[in-house]
Amino acid sequence: MNSSIMKTEYMSAPVTALAFAGDLLLAGEGPCLHLYDVTSTEHLQVHQVLKHANIHGIRTDDGGKDCWNVALFGQKTLQLVQIRHNESAVHRESVLVRPDHHGECEVHDWIWDVCWLLPHQTLGKDVRQLALALGHNTVVLWDAKAKRSIREVHCQEKCILYCAHFIGSSWPDLVLAAGTVFREVVLWKPFGQEEDQDCVSVLQRITGHQGVIFSVCYHPPTGRLCTASDDRSVRLWQVAGPQQQVLDTRKDMGTVGQFELVLEVYGHGSRVWDVQLTQDYIISVGEDAQCIVWNMQGEIVKAFRGHRGNSIWSLAVSKQLQLVATGGGDTSIRLWRLPDSATPQSEAVGTSSTLDLPLSSGDFPRSLASCLDHLFLVVTDQGSLYSYNTATCQWSLVLQDPVYSSYSLLEVSTQGMVAMGSLAGTIKVFFISKPSACWETAVYDGKVLSLTWMEQSAETVASPGHLLSCGPEGEVIWWTTYTGTEAGIAVQKTATFQLPYSRQRWLTCALLSQADSTVVCGDRRGSLHCYRKQEGGQPTQPFQSLLGIHGKTGVTSVQMYRSHVYSTGRDGHYRQFQLCGTGQQLLKNNRVYKGFDWLEKLTFSEGGEVLAMGFHTSNFVVWSLSTNEPLLQVQCGGGHRAWGILPSSCQGALFSYIKARSIQLTKGPSISGNKRLILKDSLHGREITCLKFLGWATNNEGAQHAICATSSEDTTINIVALKYKPLSELVVLDSIQDHISSVRCLAVCPQHATSGSSQCASSPKLLFSGGGRAQLKCYRVSVSSRCGSGGGRNRKQRSKKDTCTAQNMETNTQQIRHLPKVDVPVKETQGCTSVDRLSDTSASKSDPGNNRRVQEESTDDHCDTTDTEPTTSDVECHIEYLTSHNLVERRKRKKKSGAAQLEEEEEVEMRYMALTAWQGRQGETHAAHLYFVAAACSDGFLRLFVYDDRDRRMRLFCVSDFHHHCVLSVDHFFTTTPDGTMHTYVISGATDGQTAVWNVTPFLSSVYHPTHHDIRVPEMVEASAKVPQILSTGTTESQDGTNASTIDSPVLKMKLNSGFPGKTSKLKMDSPDVLLKNHQSGVNAVSIRRVDSDHYLLASGGDDNSLQVTVLAVQEDTPNEPVIVTMATSSVLSAHAATITGVHIVDNCTILTTSVDQRMNMWKCQLILKPTTQDDRRMSYTEDKKPLPPYAGPPADPEADFKNLADYQKKLKKGLVVGAVFLVLLVTGATLLGVYLSKDSNRILTADRKLKYDGKVLDEKVEVDVNLKTETFYTKSEDGETTTMYDTKNDLAAYKFTGLHICFVLEDSTYNEDEVEQMANDVQNNNEGEVEEAESGGQINITLDESRGKVDKTILSEKMLDFCKGHEIYWAIARQEGQAAAEEGAASSRQKRGVCLRYRCRIVYYYYYGWRYRYHCYYYYAYCWGK
Repeated sequence: MNSSIMKTEYMSAPVTALAFAGDLLLAGEGPCLHLYDVTSTEHLQVHQVLKHANIHGIRTDDGGKDCWNVALFGQKTLQLVQIRHNESAVHRESVLVRPDHHGECEVHDWIWDVCWLLPHQTLGKDVRQLALALGHNTVVLWDAKAKRSIREVHCQEKCILYCAHFIGSSWPDLVLAAGTVFREVVLWKPFGQEEDQDCVSVLQRITGHQGVIFSVCYHPPTGRLCTASDDRSVRLWQVAGPQQQVLDTRKDMGTVGQFELVLEVYGHGSRVWDVQLTQDYIISVGEDAQCIVWNMQGEIVKAFRGHRGNSIWSLAVSKQLQLVATGGGDTSIRLWRLPDSATPQSEAVGTSSTLDLPLSSGDFPRSLASCLDHLFLVVTDQGSLYSYNTATCQWSLVLQDPVYSSYSLLEVSTQGMVAMGSLAGTIKVFFISKPSACWETAVYDGKVLSLTWMEQSAETVASPGHLLSCGPEGEVIWWTTYTGTEAGIAVQKTATFQLPYSRQRWLTCALLSQADSTVVCGDRRGSLHCYRKQEGGQPTQPFQSLLGIHGKTGVTSVQMYRSHVYSTGRDGHYRQFQLCGTGQQLLKNNRVYKGFDWLEKLTFSEGGEVLAMGFHTSNFVVWSLSTNEPLLQVQCGGGHRAWGILPSSCQGALFSYIKARSIQLTKGPSISGNKRLILKDSLHGREITCLKFLGWATNNEGAQHAICATSSEDTTINIVALKYKPLSELVVLDSIQDHISSVRCLAVCPQHATSGSSQCASSPKLLFSGGGRAQLKCYRVSVSSRCGSGGGRNRKQRSKKDTCTAQNMETNTQQIRHLPKVDVPVKETQGCTSVDRLSDTSASKSDPGNNRRVQEESTDDHCDTTDTEPTTSDVECHIEYLTSHNLVERRKRKKKSGAAQLEEEEEVEMRYMALTAWQGRQGETHAAHLYFVAAACSDGFLRLFVYDDRDRRMRLFCVSDFHHHCVLSVDHFFTTTPDGTMHTYVISGATDGQTAVWNVTPFLSSVYHPTHHDIRVPEMVEASAKVPQILSTGTTESQDGTNASTIDSPVLKMKLNSGFPGKTSKLKMDSPDVLLKNHQSGVNAVSIRRVDSDHYLLASGGDDNSLQVTVLAVQEDTPNEPVIVTMATSSVLSAHAATITGVHIVDNCTILTTSVDQRMNMWKCQLILKPTTQDDRRMSYTEDKKPLPPYAGPPADPEADFKNLADYQKKLKKGLVVGAVFLVLLVTGATLLGVYLSKDSNRILTADRKLKYDGKVLDEKVEVDVNLKTETFYTKSEDGETTTMYDTKNDLAAYKFTGLHICFVLEDSTYNEDEVEQMANDVQNNNEGEVEEAESGGQINITLDESRGKVDKTILSEKMLDFCKGHEIYWAIARQEGQAAAEEGAASSRQKRGVCLRYRCRIVYYYYYGWRYRYHCYYYYAYCWGK
């Protein structure tokens, strides 16, 4: 059999090594070496230099003009490479990478560092050598040309290293600084080892860190050594002596002096991985994904943030270019510029100062706003308006009006128009340049609740202004302002709107679309409303309302960018809408990051950078969504204050706010045009959980891109394009950040157009995503070529109406009958550590057996170039949010005692583990709009959902709890009967190792035909879709396309619609059609493929590392009712070295598997054909039957047979009765015998007594255990209950008191074991109910023995342990009342420790038949000292 060959076409992995070589940046990703030009940020070349190891380090050496010798190492592997420039300019063709012709070489231990040694001549030949630092503190002298070890030197300190760093450049002068697992740095010289010496002694030890050493760096010009550790600290060391003295490796280390600690800094939130030193700075990176630049005084100069996820793994510094390069676990590479000065300054936090506003006595600022690009406006409590010019730093009084005292609203437009609102309902409008020419009128009877200048889609300086004012009862007035020649400004009332009722009924933001004069308003309730101006005197009602789409805390901004509407809210989300004739249609719903809950607005730059402004806890934050980093942070106290910002001031970004009746001004770095250098963008910050292939997209140059969807534990979904020319690159087209927890699984379903599709959306697909918190979401995704531009860097401008092409995956089924009987031996073809671009053999037209096939389609759609957002790819992605589904559980609770029970809904703590989706019957018009999803759930359920594309709703209609274990995998397939009826089957695999095959066709029929209710049963778990409530008024009906999902939004219950049964009615699947027990543990992945019309190939992989292959056959015992049976099974028990995570059947004889062992294996499945007839094939599934005995004919006397049978039955009844009586007697005798035998072995006697003491009658119960020699007294009084046990065997006594959770144990030898027998006799002869007199015997004080503390339970008997069960057991001391003074003195000495408890017990004497007495407590006192 010919072996298939797979090679790596593209790999995206954490960047584990970085190094500069002139203007080139060398990056190690997995086994591949990437070359980047840092000046143009172009990706030049990629080479796989290592075979089976990742690159962990890169060391360069200048080999001459435009030439570098490069050593790449990882694990135990070393590879040498030479890089040359052929021309002065750096471009892709001018760089020549030449690996060593000998290939990579291996050593016996892990390589921590490599050092190029100075070349020297031996026997007239140039010799180039390297020094290798190995994992067990060993140095190897390596011949670079011969690829062999010359010498190996061991250190006396033989330990495991966590890092190593060479100091020096020649073998005689070389010193190794090794960071050990014992939290110290060991310095030793490998040169000079004598022949009789086995090891080299240690020269110096540097100690002080509290964790293992992860990085060591030495700076030769200054003699400084820097270390980074697991203890989150960075430490700087200096050789003791004069400041100019440095470490001279040519001298004896002992004569130079010891290293002394000069600096210890903490700034990272987690472990520090790497550190680098320059003349003026310390640069460190760590697990918190920060790159911090320190000066030599230990102050943070800059803190670079931008990587997603947890770690920055690699760091490189170019002193020539003054650049820092960082590579992270998110696969991204970023460049940062070193600061010009070492003055402490943060990258994001500015400097604050107080502005002195000249105010009269008792006056203070109330409102603040920014105006134009250089002014801040402030309104005071007495109605004065001041302006602050940031260029001249001068205050000026604009106007003063007592009408606006005590309460004043201040809003400023982008054109410099100012609107003010008063408590009396007065509004004043004027230009800031001409405040005297103002317009003022009384509008409302009450106060003006809000003023809002509407954002306009196309605004110019000459455009009229549009102002919305909101008054009591939700009345909104639209004012249009015009610039007059004499009056200065003219204001005209345009329309009146009415806000829907809510508790906080006022406007917060608004937008005017000049295309159709639609006004989009956001209110304090968190809702969005759409209005159009109507004729008439009545206020206009909204024709669309999205109630609570931003939760309950309010919408903060609405703006339009490139024909899309963007809204932000105080729920931390920003949403993208498409504005159409029927209202807003939600396209995307994203978050900035977790914890950023107060989002104020978005700003869009011409270069495509998107900035988010808002408040994170008490900080004002400007966050770059493009580079994922903060640009400005101000500690202002939170968002409940007046503030304003000038982002593009000549002095940088200026942020002003009012705090404690004073005006604060913060100057920070400019946030406009602050473009970062990103060589490679990030993919995901955490583990990728799922990848789905969406199809092929063709750009305008005819190049094909593979389009995929990826999900991750970082709660995001990325749509990525894999480009192959000129280099293989992965480009993120768009991201979805809508989930609140990890996205575990994805499912893709090609969509056949049933209604109008989005523009430029060829071959749309439905993307279903499931994850934690029982979230299931649905999106429509389409990818097309970017219209209006060509591919590559030199794009030619095309016409506005270009043609977009795409290719799509489709399903194709071909019927092949009469497949013979099958055996399935499986063997491995090839295993590889990396994956090539796999050309799906099922796409070949020569393969007739595939029912999932890639076909090419093209649709001509016209694109609008104004709608295109800038991206680095020549294909673009269109994502449209459709709906979501959340499982909730209804529980009853009482709000208050005696109140009625209230039902509340709680989210189910469940996670979707796997999804599979398919479209309904395409041939039937009433079902083509339905899409079905089968979900494997962590709570042991298999759930079936249906999505209706007409009203955009998803509903749970069928469940099964058959597995009773976490369901891990799911898939589906179809069969077709001879009459053309299609049957749908679902396959599920769970953690118990079972794989089930379900025929879900009857359950789907209940959705197609809602009158079919024969198998419907209720379910405990309630399903609902979280969508915003949509209200419509007027003549226009509401559009379901505006559904959105938000956590804080109210739950809109599903109604009974056409094609949907009732919401609470669920169908239940009891048992599967086929159940396979092929795995010993969890079934992580299943895949099925159609072989012919009657047979299917099923493959599964699990936690037991095995691959199982099964052939399923379809039989029809009843016409048009297929039955699935198992035909043959084969397995590979150790298919991988670890858990199998993915299985895919490529064709009828090829299977791909992936595993945690980081390998992909290709398997060949050979079908052994055995021609048989149809009848023989059925008989092969049954067992062989034995022949029947010969037939003897009918009986001679039938009546005699009946008589014999009656006699036999009578005898059987008698026998059963006798046996039952014997059994009863046997059991009774055994019971009596056991009672008699255990009479003496377990004697426990009890008696109830009444004691009269001090005029009170006490109830007492006495229990004596003769065998265990214990006596227990239960005494009740009106003060509580006291229980005392005496264990005479161990000379212990124990006390318990009502209300205390302490069991006091004392050593008491007053009574011996012989007295227990006498007590038992007295109790046995006691007259119950008789009242006995008791006399006082004084009082005792019981105190905790703090010197002994808790009692060791091993010294207590089982009886006493059961007595003290549920209590804390402490040693105690009992003293007579006469010792109280000493006890109080002891207690006073413990006042410093807080609380001291003492329990005083009254002693009671009573008599049993006049011969004995004992004392115990019947009530107690508690005393406390101290706090």
